[in-house]
This record gives sequence, structure tokens and C-alpha cells, in this order.
Amino acid sequence: MRFIFKREPIEDLRLELRKVIQAMCSGHLVLVDLLFYSLIFTILIIPAASPLLHFTATFLLIYASFACLFLFVKRAVREITEYQEE
Repeated sequence: MRFIFKREPIEDLRLELRKVIQAMCSGHLVLVDLLFYSLIFTILIIPAASPLLHFTATFLLIYASFACLFLFVKRAVREITEYQEE
């Protein structure tokens, strides 16, 4: 059964894999994921009886912390790779 289907050329597979890696590593996708995970994390740590203002403030604090941490790590990795290329 394997011999019936023709394999794609290796360059096409590499190009497709490179596109997937670029999409998965895009900063916008990570920030949207952080938004989702911050919401889940906030729901898990806030008791059900707390006011909406506390929920919103906690959510914004968690999201801002995670986003700043992500941007810091992204910048640090970029600086390290630029330093290694020199």
C-alpha cells in the first residue's frame, strides 16, 4: 500500500515545516495563548465570591506579567543569537 502513494519531494516538506514553525513561534500567537492561559489561571485562583473588579485586576496583572516575561525572554534570545552570529 505504501508504494501506491508518491512521496512529496523533501524540499516541499522542509518548506511546509518551516512555515509551521514560523506560525507556531510568532509573537502574536503566543500573546493570544497567554491571554487564554491567564484567563484560566485567574479563574482557578479567584474564589467564586470575589467581586468582578478583583477578578479583572487579577487577570490584567497576570496577563501583563506573563506578556512582559515572554517579551523579555524573546529579546534575550534574539540578543544571544545575534551575539553568536558575530
